[in-house]
Amino acid sequence: MKERKKAIKLPILGVYLVVIAALALFVLLFALLYGGGGAGLLTADAQKSAPQTPDGNLTVIAPVTPVPTPTPAPSIEGRLFPYLENGMWGYKNAKGQTVIEAAFSVALEFDGNVAFAAKNGLYGLINRKAVFIAQPQWKNVLPFCEGYAAVLKDSLWGYIDINGEVAIDYSFREAKSFHCGRAAVRNGAAYGYIDTQGVLAIGEKWRDAGDFSEDVAFAISNEYEKDRQYIINKVGTKVATLTPSSLRGTAFSEGFAVIRDTDKAVSYFINSEGSSSFRATFEDAFSFSGGYAAIKSDGKWGYINNRGVTVIEPRFSEALGFSGGLAAVRNGQTGLWGYADTSGFLAIEPQYDEARPFLDGYAVVRLGNAYLVIDKHNVAAPLYQIS
Repeated sequence: MKERKKAIKLPILGVYLVVIAALALFVLLFALLYGGGGAGLLTADAQKSAPQTPDGNLTVIAPVTPVPTPTPAPSIEGRLFPYLENGMWGYKNAKGQTVIEAAFSVALEFDGNVAFAAKNGLYGLINRKAVFIAQPQWKNVLPFCEGYAAVLKDSLWGYIDINGEVAIDYSFREAKSFHCGRAAVRNGAAYGYIDTQGVLAIGEKWRDAGDFSEDVAFAISNEYEKDRQYIINKVGTKVATLTPSSLRGTAFSEGFAVIRDTDKAVSYFINSEGSSSFRATFEDAFSFSGGYAAIKSDGKWGYINNRGVTVIEPRFSEALGFSGGLAAVRNGQTGLWGYADTSGFLAIEPQYDEARPFLDGYAVVRLGNAYLVIDKHNVAAPLYQIS
């Protein structure tokens, strides 16, 4: 009996061994196919680039059908330039690509993300997508300065902010731009100055009122000595008197102001204290910009630095101020414009009929009937043609 039971147990044990062997074979085949060189193997580079879970395991993702790479649209970032086409104005970028189609009767340059553009003779304020954020309603406008722009509606001037909202109500017969927190305005024969809240900060007693700069302005009294110009501060107090009455001053720039003597036909510079600087006079002079000022001597233009030293000898028939390290200068023999650097070297040889200052790395020039945009290497892109 015992021998029969033993014979029965032997076949059952054999079944167990067969099952275990089959399982082992299945595991071995799985490992060969998916972990050791089978059809599902990812290469080392593919494993590095494949999406992974935080524990380092690969994440299975569905295949994606490739799509063509779209052609990039012209950039609307950076400086945009008004261009003319069929009597209407639009905007192009520095590569000459159209960003805003020509659809305006007038288009002024952008100030940040907004620009004045006109339709049917009235100005509105557009964004870089050519959407009016303030509808056309103004007969005339001045550029934004210190966050405000003077605008003329009907017959009165007021001020708007950068969003096109009225900041100072329409209440002036004439208005100028804000500088140093002051803007010259008038309702009668005399000018006064308002602050950015529209409050009269300096009374209306000036026959002529210049822009503030470095917290002072040149003004002529409407009450007495009407032929004499004064330097006034932000509360209207006279801090200096220009004597004789033939003297006229420009706004201060970089610590200096140009004074022109109309009787003697000479110009010189004064400092912020009202004292004469450099002990030199010139036939004419422009304000300092970029550390240099254009001066005229013996019928030609050159440049001085802020110590009064002549750094570019007068040799040009005309010269503009420096901006972006370059200044537009005109050759007296050819009558053409080019650009000089601060050493006097002609970075761009005279070849243009018109040349405007550089701004944000680009300048608008005219060659014959064609207006172009150039960079500092004189690489040009077309803007528009004039007839």
